[in-house]
Amino acid sequence: MKSEEGLVSQPAESGEPVLVTKTWVYHFCQKSTWLYGKIWHRMRVEGLEHLPREGGLVLACNHQSFSDILLLGGFVPRHVAFVARDTLANWKWLGYTMRQCGAVLVKRGSSDRKALRAMAEHLELGDCVIIFPEGTRTRDGKLGELKGGALLAARMAQVPIVPVGIRGAYEAWPRGRYIPFPKKIALRFGAPIDSSREDAQEQLVASMRALIGDGTYKSLKPID
Repeated sequence: MKSEEGLVSQPAESGEPVLVTKTWVYHFCQKSTWLYGKIWHRMRVEGLEHLPREGGLVLACNHQSFSDILLLGGFVPRHVAFVARDTLANWKWLGYTMRQCGAVLVKRGSSDRKALRAMAEHLELGDCVIIFPEGTRTRDGKLGELKGGALLAARMAQVPIVPVGIRGAYEAWPRGRYIPFPKKIALRFGAPIDSSREDAQEQLVASMRALIGDGTYKSLKPID
């Protein structure tokens, strides 16, 4: 059952409703970050035709900078849920924003299984969940080792996984810098991968490497 705010009443391990629709807070954040990306980073987005219009979906993206979350939220047309540690909600304004945007808040020290179940709840309700399989931001702009959490979440909910590549974000906002440079950033979506395939993880790694290249914007070549 949906409330006026778009909250879906669904038994959840967290005990809280699972938000899978866009609230006014989500719309405000999405439009603001879209404008930021277009003006400050002259965003280039390719491959959106690979993104299914409905149904549960895992987006697996490389992690180059703090701007990754902003840009994905701004340029993915569907509602997306990010996975974040619950300590970020200690800032009241940020906690309110994340909850109103449907973020999956995971307690530090909780089991990986519990975190995966929280993601699966969103996916089973037809939501998009964005996961950064590297687990942390890159230190050199290149793709790091991919952990298996994104694929496990997709398999638990029996949904496809779409590889996403960000280029140029490391150059625009490297570690240790508080304000991003006004440099170009590109976002590219790859073809969906059947998560039930035995070689799904290998396919994901290969696809993300092809989308990212050396991680710089200048190395980006148009899709054939």
